Amino acid sequence: MIIIPSGKPKIWDKSPDIGSISANRAYTGTFHKLCQAYAKEFDSDYLILSPYYGFLKPDDFISETYDVRFTLKGVNQNTIQLAELKKQWQQLNRPETTLTILGGKKFQALLREIVGPTLLLNFPLAEAGGIGIMQKYLKDAVETKTELPIIKK
Repeated sequence: MIIIPSGKPKIWDKSPDIGSISANRAYTGTFHKLCQAYAKEFDSDYLILSPYYGFLKPDDFISETYDVRFTLKGVNQNTIQLAELKKQWQQLNRPETTLTILGGKKFQALLREIVGPTLLLNFPLAEAGGIGIMQKYLKDAVETKTELPIIKK
């Protein structure tokens, strides 16, 4: 399973009256779209992690935009809270032994807190540096059909 970040740009930025829409269409940023393409290419079983809604399946519907972000410390007073994220994860009842997370450093501690110590977490973009490099890695991986290397955290 792959977990991808939601991202700031959303469909409501350009179409404010569109109403409810599936999560796989709601997030329109370049990084999110590249993460989505990677997830579809290498493991069609993916979730979107939103700092507002929490874990979303691609076909879950969301009804409104938001401007909330996780930080290096994880959640804050504006985001979904850690207890709710843990509850959502448990309700998903996933039999995973390894999770691949396409995101930067701010997701490492947060995901570990959510899923606990037993799952192997793979952060293939952890050493990539900035967003531009991450985007290049994702684009190249999809174009060449070559998975990103495993970086355990």
